[in-house]
Amino acid sequence: MTVYELLEKLGGEIVRGKARVRQGGDYVVLGFLNGDDMIFTPEGRQLAAEHGSEDKPKRGRPAKTAVVESEQVPAVPELAEVEAALAAAEATEEVPFPTAESAFEQGLS
Repeated sequence: MTVYELLEKLGGEIVRGKARVRQGGDYVVLGFLNGDDMIFTPEGRQLAAEHGSEDKPKRGRPAKTAVVESEQVPAVPELAEVEAALAAAEATEEVPFPTAESAFEQGLS
């Protein structure tokens, strides 16, 4: 765990190059800047040991995912096929698909 991770976990802040967190009524300095790195103080190491073991990522193989079989979706007729069927039906004056009028007439007879 780095100083930044511990600082974020405990809800602290960085002020004047020092990472600090409020514990009770006092501020505890977790670390300080040394060039580009943030270095733990002895108090920061102690808090990291207390709080660091809770969020360790688990090592090992990732869980296997279940294979889901997909269902075959019925094929949708192409627009050209539908237009050809309608044109053929108009030529023979037969409607290949039920219309609202034909369904209504069949219901009344």
